Amino acid sequence: MSRAISAAAIGLFLLAEPIAVRADNVEVFAGAQADFANYVYAGATVALPGQSIGNGFAFRGYFDTGGYDYMRHDLGLVRANFTGGELDAVYGVTLKHIWNDVGVGVNATYTGLSPYDPKNYLGGHQTELRVSLDGGTAGGRWRADWLGYYGTRLYDYDWSLDVTHAVSPNWRLGAVYAFEGNPSYHLDQVGPFAGLSFGTRSELQLSAGEAWQSGFTPRAYGTAAFFRRF
Repeated sequence: MSRAISAAAIGLFLLAEPIAVRADNVEVFAGAQADFANYVYAGATVALPGQSIGNGFAFRGYFDTGGYDYMRHDLGLVRANFTGGELDAVYGVTLKHIWNDVGVGVNATYTGLSPYDPKNYLGGHQTELRVSLDGGTAGGRWRADWLGYYGTRLYDYDWSLDVTHAVSPNWRLGAVYAFEGNPSYHLDQVGPFAGLSFGTRSELQLSAGEAWQSGFTPRAYGTAAFFRRF
């Protein structure tokens, strides 16, 4: 997908990252990132009969598309645009104040490179096994949330962690750190994080800070996200 199309899609999704609708046995989600690497995604998790989201077995599938740039000393700037999908088997465990979903699945992605980089193994049609983990804590004034995956053949990864403290019934403040990449690039983001809740099912999330990517000058970033459960 071209950068222009990706940017337009990111514009539609940015203020709704991540949006989630969650029932006992179905969860749908969508989100976006705008920075050195830009992408959008959407998908759903469906629990097996007799199970529920966060407790027991489920299947999760999603679609993503976007792009990123990286530097090669012999090629200069390389632009990568990707489109793909993934299907995971997920097992969720929820305790009193902590929950985790562990996933294993197959990802299939096409990545176009301009100019072509023969040393980037992600180029073209690629399939790999991925492992993932997402979870969080709840129930106290301190809260942590984590999310990420690792590709076992292409060595791509994407992880984030935020830690916050409730300063009022509606506000929580803290910090977020995220990193992503593959053998061709690495991106880090760090900054303050704020969450504003509207009742028990909606939250506005805000973050601004600095991002670093190998081969580029650091730049500022800002994010706005809205989350709602029904």
